[in-house]
Amino acid sequence: MDYLTNPTSRKDLRRLAPYLRKLFDVASTGAFPVLMVLEKLSDVFKNCNYEIVEDSKLPAKTMARCFQNDDGGFTIEIKESVYVGAYEKGIGAYLGFIAHEICHIFLFKIGFKPIYERSFDNNKLPAYCSVEWQAKALCAEVMIPFDESKGMKHKEILDRYHVSKAFADARLKLERL
Repeated sequence: MDYLTNPTSRKDLRRLAPYLRKLFDVASTGAFPVLMVLEKLSDVFKNCNYEIVEDSKLPAKTMARCFQNDDGGFTIEIKESVYVGAYEKGIGAYLGFIAHEICHIFLFKIGFKPIYERSFDNNKLPAYCSVEWQAKALCAEVMIPFDESKGMKHKEILDRYHVSKAFADARLKLERL
């Protein structure tokens, strides 16, 4: 499911990434401490929180999700297996799923709200005005600072930033553009 929002570019999202890091008092370089940021979520964004839920509560292909709560903020639900994999094993993909949901909240708070209630199937909207694409792109920029990672090899990106292979692949692809 996806929603239409205000258009933006990858370069603009890259410029926003340091602000998200700064909001959570995270260094502008190095690995993004996803779980530490998750713990600070309610301190930075009023009425926003997270819950670890049984895996069966969310659809099979949904690792985490973010929704507006009754307090006027957002709640992130994270599958227990995802949280445990991120916390105990540092699995890059699981850290990325959680960071992606944090990026949704940040983008919403700075004005990238759905333009109207109608949802679309994934890949039906142009990327630049897709809520899902914007959160994914911002997440990648936050987790792998672009300028710092220039010229790095795949393994270096994996080791330094604790991201998934897919995120590292996508980052290297951007360097070739």
